[in-house]
Amino acid sequence: MRATPESAAAVDVETQHRVEQFLYREADLLDTFALEEWLDLLDEDITLTVPVRTARDPGSERPEFSDESNYLREDYEMIRERVGRLEKEYAWSENPRSRVRHVIGNVQVREAGEEELTVANNQHVFRSYGDTADHDLISAQRRTVLRPADGGDADFTIGDRTVYLDHSILNTKNLTLPLL
Repeated sequence: MRATPESAAAVDVETQHRVEQFLYREADLLDTFALEEWLDLLDEDITLTVPVRTARDPGSERPEFSDESNYLREDYEMIRERVGRLEKEYAWSENPRSRVRHVIGNVQVREAGEEELTVANNQHVFRSYGDTADHDLISAQRRTVLRPADGGDADFTIGDRTVYLDHSILNTKNLTLPLL
């Protein structure tokens, strides 16, 4: 797998706008820890993957991201369990609750199929916690498969997501769902 640019698919302005608004709404849900609502945006056959970036020499044939090692590789049930744990007051990884802010940009629809869209976007996620000056800044490119939603408030559901971190070494206390 590579996080290199591909040509963007030609989609109409309305579809591009709907995709961007969906991603902005999702970011807001993650920023405010509205994780139960965020869970409603996921298909039940989702796989959320965060592969490890490998250091490589220029001209190397080695892939940029590991095919075997992942920071996270979660299916819907595992994500649902994580959300349930984060909602509890004794979730030590989020006590006190982090302050998170997503900045979403460079949204491109890469493939437009009959039943799904493949979307790439860049993101920066700022996180601070407690009352110290410590903070995390995580940069990544996400590849997301969006499918038409069956009713509800959202236009789409997330069928699959891979997050390609720009970091080869993470300098963060944990990698929690709201950061992705």
